[in-house]
Amino acid sequence: MSSIPDKIHSILQPITEELNVYIVEVVLRGERTSKVIEVYVDSDSGITLDQCSDISRKLSEKLDELDLITGRYRLDVSSPGLDRSLKLLRQYQKNIGRNCKIKYKENVTTVTQEGNLESVSENSITIKKNGKAKEILFSTISETVIIPKIK
Repeated sequence: MSSIPDKIHSILQPITEELNVYIVEVVLRGERTSKVIEVYVDSDSGITLDQCSDISRKLSEKLDELDLITGRYRLDVSSPGLDRSLKLLRQYQKNIGRNCKIKYKENVTTVTQEGNLESVSENSITIKKNGKAKEILFSTISETVIIPKIK
């Protein structure tokens, strides 16, 4: 049996495809009587507030129609923001050229490294720091966050 976030993801998929955006993550938290559904969406060219509002309205209608969530819930639809870890290959591709901090496993040790995201392939990313390139396999990455530029 699939989880509620998985079911929400399935309901959300056609809505996001229609608006030319993609689902980054669906999170369900809270207790039985006060659940919070967090939906993170993005597009290759960025997401707008109007798109988030449209997705929220359409998803809310579907959830109510299907009576998937018992009791009260709050639905939050937004972009992932810089504080959330990258989850999808598309997010890495969108952030080529930006500085990032990556936590990954190297043998049995967790390593944290910062650098410029130089390239992305199906299986790995390459970051560069001080002229040295480092390839990191996706299968070893536990977290990648973008470091915002301070002007």
